[in-house]
Amino acid sequence: MKSSAYLSIGLFGAVAAWMLSGSLVGASRSEAPAPASDAVPESRLMKVRVTDLVAGSVTREVVVQGQLEPRRRVEIRAETSGLVAHLPVAKGARVAQGDVIAELAQADRLAQLARAEADVASRELDLSASEKLGRKGMQAQTQVKAAQAALAGADAELERLRIDLEYTRIRAPFDGVVETRAVELGSLLERADPVVELVDSSVLKAVGYVPQQSAGSLVLGQTVAVRLLDGRTAEGRITYLARVADSGTRSFRVEAEVPNPDRALYSGVSAELRIAVAEETGHFLSPAVLTLDEAGRVGVKAVEGEDKVTFYPISLVRTEADGVWVTGLPERVWVIT
Repeated sequence: MKSSAYLSIGLFGAVAAWMLSGSLVGASRSEAPAPASDAVPESRLMKVRVTDLVAGSVTREVVVQGQLEPRRRVEIRAETSGLVAHLPVAKGARVAQGDVIAELAQADRLAQLARAEADVASRELDLSASEKLGRKGMQAQTQVKAAQAALAGADAELERLRIDLEYTRIRAPFDGVVETRAVELGSLLERADPVVELVDSSVLKAVGYVPQQSAGSLVLGQTVAVRLLDGRTAEGRITYLARVADSGTRSFRVEAEVPNPDRALYSGVSAELRIAVAEETGHFLSPAVLTLDEAGRVGVKAVEGEDKVTFYPISLVRTEADGVWVTGLPERVWVIT
């Protein structure tokens, strides 16, 4: 009995001593400093998705919004007075240079012309007689000069009446389309009254205003790509560059002539003018990858050697419907998307 009791007490003491030794070892380990390490655990590294971009050739363009205008647009006015007697062309009709677009009543112009012709003939006889008498010494030289002056006045009046008669036929100064008509049959016109507006649309002008920072890169003769709102395109060449900036916008007017032989393009419509100014090397990417650095610069983030992230400031070269062309990146780069 005593031996079993002693055995139980011994086992309990051994177990207690073992538990106390474990607590002391744990306490000593928790107080010891952890070993230093520079390695970042794999679970803490950020994973990103990248795309491999290689530089390509891109055309730098000056892009401005403008419109198409007719090359020539003239309001034709009456050069003499009279009633409108004939209108051979309707509004919207196409006419050729020299075609009669309106005709005024001649009234008594033919009678006045006949009288002027008779007056000229009479003055010629008077001058001839004066010259003969003058050669014989029977006529003063002043009378001969007076006869010459009278004939010159009669000739001038005859020519004025002929021109006035011609003015009764109002003609087209160039090929074009009758855009508007301000008169009807029976209208009474005075000199300088408007008759029709004639538009030449065989060649159009693509007109826009270029910012002052881009105006210096343009020259006469440069090719201009014109895009209309309905998707149609045309091509022209710069024929005019303003040398004085617009006082309100500080931009410069530019005009490009666009051939329109079939009259398929209409003037007055909005148009986008794209003017190529230089060839550069750049990268095409989505605008979604653009970001800002702490200084507020626009750029992209890319993965470099040793999986380090680098920020590259960029410059915008050209925009397209599905992306942008930029410069400022290495020839080949892994851009974070």
